[in-house]
Amino acid sequence: MSSNPNSPRAIALRYISHARFHRHYTHPATADHDSLTVTYADAGSTPSPATPSPPTILFMPGMFASRYLGVFIHAIAEKLGVRVLIVDRPGMGNSSDVPLDKRLSIWVELVPRFLAHLGIDHVALVSHSAGTLYLLNTLFHCRELLHPERPFVALLAPWVDPSHSHVTSLKMAQYVPVNAFSVWNLIPKFFLLKAGPAFTSSGVAITKTSNVISSGSIFSSDGGNDTELERNRRQIEAEYGLSRDVQAELDSLMLQFMFEESTVGANSEALQCLRKGADSGKMWGACNDYGAYVKELADLERRRHRHTGEEKLKVRAYFAGNDSMIGKTGQEYMEECWTCNTENFKDAFDFETSTFAELNHDSVVQSAEVLKSIFLQAGGGLSNESQ
Repeated sequence: MSSNPNSPRAIALRYISHARFHRHYTHPATADHDSLTVTYADAGSTPSPATPSPPTILFMPGMFASRYLGVFIHAIAEKLGVRVLIVDRPGMGNSSDVPLDKRLSIWVELVPRFLAHLGIDHVALVSHSAGTLYLLNTLFHCRELLHPERPFVALLAPWVDPSHSHVTSLKMAQYVPVNAFSVWNLIPKFFLLKAGPAFTSSGVAITKTSNVISSGSIFSSDGGNDTELERNRRQIEAEYGLSRDVQAELDSLMLQFMFEESTVGANSEALQCLRKGADSGKMWGACNDYGAYVKELADLERRRHRHTGEEKLKVRAYFAGNDSMIGKTGQEYMEECWTCNTENFKDAFDFETSTFAELNHDSVVQSAEVLKSIFLQAGGGLSNESQ
């Protein structure tokens, strides 16, 4: 019996198979590495004669999300008139893997060349969870890529070192031998495809794995809210035209597509997030110490503003009310780093934070409300809505 081409499953399959979610770029060889294949999604607004350069966001997702995050971003971004690029980091999708100690340096090298290849002069930077490390290094080393009239950065559920977040399960994970992480990417594959239906995009499976060690359960850690998930799906259906049933099918298809490709890069990113392995004190690059990073960034922003007269950098942080990966302590630490508790940075950049009580570490990145806020502040919007 042939399947119904108009069923939610069939529509979702055509949707996720669209070429916009499966693009390739070849990063040229250098003295330090061979040429690298990079896969990425180009979601949202498409350049056209009427709008040749739509506001563009470089979105750095969490540990396991990869470019498939664009599947949920696309409908919202398209309606709000922004283009969103989501790049598979090394070892994810069909992107070439690279050694752990070169992940950040190659990323910083890649970004300007990748954008130049696409003819893009300026972007806003957005990250989720483990992508925080990549955003902060991009901001530090490639500041000229931000739009001079609306330089904008957004941090969703930003990653915090367990030594500052004090999340017990992650502190436990820091004691797992380094060699065990060589198969780390296979554990969530089992949990998410066979043992649990919910898609987790940023590494919440770290917590679930730790709970297996301590309690034998994988369903107890992230405070999932099915009511909020359903509300969000209905909002996306009503405001952005992607049906609720298709969204539900996309949830499982994203897992299927993602794990049919490589996820080996997650092994390195788990080590990176936990600061495990050789040269662990250097694997976060420019943001090895968040507090010191923000102070140096503030000095750079002050000098930049004096010399160029550009608009002040806008930084927005979005936190989940129920976050098993960084907890309230991690949120407070991050907020303290960016405000220094004395408001000494207000002349350097405009920082604001928002907390969404009903969301968790992963649902914050699929929240229509959060994404709309980000896209409008990055320059999108079909009306004169307040930004």
